[in-house]
Amino acid sequence: MMATGLRWNALRVMAAGLLTFALFVSHISEGSAMGIFDRLVLFSEVHGTVLKDGKPAAGAELVQKVVWSDDQNEIPPQRTMTDKAGVFSFSAIEHRAGVLRMIPAQPIMLQTILIHYQGAEYIAWQHSKTSYNANTELDGRPIRLVCELTRQPDFEGKHYGICKAD
Repeated sequence: MMATGLRWNALRVMAAGLLTFALFVSHISEGSAMGIFDRLVLFSEVHGTVLKDGKPAAGAELVQKVVWSDDQNEIPPQRTMTDKAGVFSFSAIEHRAGVLRMIPAQPIMLQTILIHYQGAEYIAWQHSKTSYNANTELDGRPIRLVCELTRQPDFEGKHYGICKAD
């Protein structure tokens, strides 16, 4: 009889532990821990236009890089070209959360976009992202940039470069 009671108590403790773990993993809301199966946004989706003297810079190459404090491996850069209207876009750079979400830490992603046009390189965007949520670079707004190649790089809010948020 005593062995049956011990097994019953052990099962209750295990069930309570599994329930607690499941609630922790599935608990997702702004400002709280994310689940281990969520995607981490290291660099939000970017849309923009590249201009030179106010005219579209067709055929400019853009290189998007992110260096992430929690990643042991280098994240390969994304590349794209502007179309005839000078328009470009990058999809979001994401990573699966895994066990990183179970360890409290402040993420840091160093973001860079470079523009190569007619033999010159321009710093379009440099930013330090400190949240895994989408669109936190511009305080919740999507990243829409206008990049004028004749502009000198400067700070606009929290980011640096020749691109200004539209």
